[in-house]
Amino acid sequence: MMESLRNFLTGPRLFIVIAACALPFVFLGTSSLGSTFQPSFGSINGENISEADMQAASNTVAQRFKSVYGDDFDFNELDESIQLETVKQELISQKVLLSEARALGFINKETTKQVKKSIIRNPAFQPNGVFDEDAYQARVNAAGYTKDSYVDMMTNIMASELYRLSIASSNFVTDVEVRELAQILEQSVDINFIKLDSQLLNQQIENSEEEIRDFYNNNQIMFFSEEKRSFKYLVLKPEDYKNLVNIPEGYVENAYKEYLSNTGERLEIRFSHVMVEKANYASNEAAYQKILNAKDELNQGISFEDVVMAYSDDIVSKDSGGDLEYFDADIFPQEFGGALEGMNVNDISNIIELDDTFHILKMTEFNESEVMTLEEMRDDIVNDLINSESIALMNDDYDLIDEMIFSNESIESVSQSISKTLGEASAKVASNFNFEIDDFRVKDFVFSPDSEIDVPVAINLDDSIIVISLTAIIEPVLQDFDEVADEANELLSNNKTVEKRNLLVSELDMAKEENTLQSFFNAYDFISEESFIEVKRYSSLLPKEVISEVFKTAPGNSVTINTQSGDVYIVDLLSFNKPSLESIDTLYDQYNNFSEERVASSISSIVNEDIFESARVNLNNMVF
Repeated sequence: MMESLRNFLTGPRLFIVIAACALPFVFLGTSSLGSTFQPSFGSINGENISEADMQAASNTVAQRFKSVYGDDFDFNELDESIQLETVKQELISQKVLLSEARALGFINKETTKQVKKSIIRNPAFQPNGVFDEDAYQARVNAAGYTKDSYVDMMTNIMASELYRLSIASSNFVTDVEVRELAQILEQSVDINFIKLDSQLLNQQIENSEEEIRDFYNNNQIMFFSEEKRSFKYLVLKPEDYKNLVNIPEGYVENAYKEYLSNTGERLEIRFSHVMVEKANYASNEAAYQKILNAKDELNQGISFEDVVMAYSDDIVSKDSGGDLEYFDADIFPQEFGGALEGMNVNDISNIIELDDTFHILKMTEFNESEVMTLEEMRDDIVNDLINSESIALMNDDYDLIDEMIFSNESIESVSQSISKTLGEASAKVASNFNFEIDDFRVKDFVFSPDSEIDVPVAINLDDSIIVISLTAIIEPVLQDFDEVADEANELLSNNKTVEKRNLLVSELDMAKEENTLQSFFNAYDFISEESFIEVKRYSSLLPKEVISEVFKTAPGNSVTINTQSGDVYIVDLLSFNKPSLESIDTLYDQYNNFSEERVASSISSIVNEDIFESARVNLNNMVF
């Protein structure tokens, strides 16, 4: 099975490689792991773990948390033990898959070719809508990579993901399985239930001032103020340096000349192909006859798209008429470049032979960049220089500040040396850190137990730099009763609500047995009784905790359920109702798709389990 899988995924068929690899993930900016002085953190299945691997795994995990809990979720606020464990699990997954992918030969020139294509199409490297080599180099260098090492890293990721998907992708289900699943999930229940509304109960509780004061005195730990911290700071922004940038004489004219010299390279050629793979045929001659037949049909006027469908072995581009998108000399074979040279739109090439394949190319688009005049380019040239030089000047000050901090200079000295005005922030609290710069790294430093008074630190925030120095730490103190009386009253009411709710639930159970429930309904407006029929699993009539528990209960039984809102439901399950055959027929297509996803998910779980069982882990010194 593995051999056939390997044959399927190597060579030209690697056009199937997923574009879903998150190429910009190395720029997410989560905490770095480990020490810069440590070249290796050990190995997993023989694959070395570098600091870059640790950073990549950390970023991947952080992004996964954001996808679940929202963009505001801060991975760095989790307990360090949780961060380390999740990063470790990600490393095991990545490296086991990589070792298997390497063993099967998935890391090859075709995978690298697909990575380069993905990089060229990545918007992160297209500041003006087209791929910019300088922007690419700047971004990957900023992330700690060279251009080549970034390609190597992404090749490993793509090969690993390709291996995972290839063994986990299965979506075969039978008609019987689909209908059985629909019958289970579309069944409904009839229930009677008693509801105790905690919010209404809470509203009816009244506390005397004496009770509130006693609660305050007995629970003083709950009424201490938050720790407060004050600090001085200064902020460096690129725009602060724009007026300091000088435009060298002749710079604009020289930049325009360079632009003109590159204009000839700014051609976009889109093309399609028919591909015949030699390995699929008994001999090279048989493969050549196949591509020759395709060429004959094209000469007879049959459309290129129809010939692709009939003859091409490229299963990825086949459905799009053989489209290979835009030509790039660094990605495609030089034979393609030679064939496309001199062709016009809709022209079709002669047969091209490569080591493993035969091809026929068709040019579908030819776009030549419009050449702009010097006056049209002047402002852009000047602005680009000012923007880049202002960042460079800011970074020069950053280096100076770094040296001064290393020499134990104060933030006042730093401020004077770079002529920046100091700002002050007083009595800030962690729960409501209202500060002009909304960045978790600033908050983390201010409230870190390791931050010391009058010891400045410079934090690079990517688009700016902030220098901060704590000036005061105001320890928590017990707040006066009058300041927190309302809070104490609310907490006392909540405690009483829980106590009374638990007591009432016990009494309700007893009243059900004695058939005296009506007395409760008459006495308490926060207790009610209702009956629902044909309640389905996805119903919004009841809290999800109630729905979930009801469908685990056998008819004739009673179950008591506490919900997240604090309400309590005592549910009697009367009966289950099967869906009609007509309703199953109506929903068949939806459940067929769902069943396929379910099977694929199950196989993926098995694969993941096998990954961790087969991992040979040898990690050391994994710390933040």
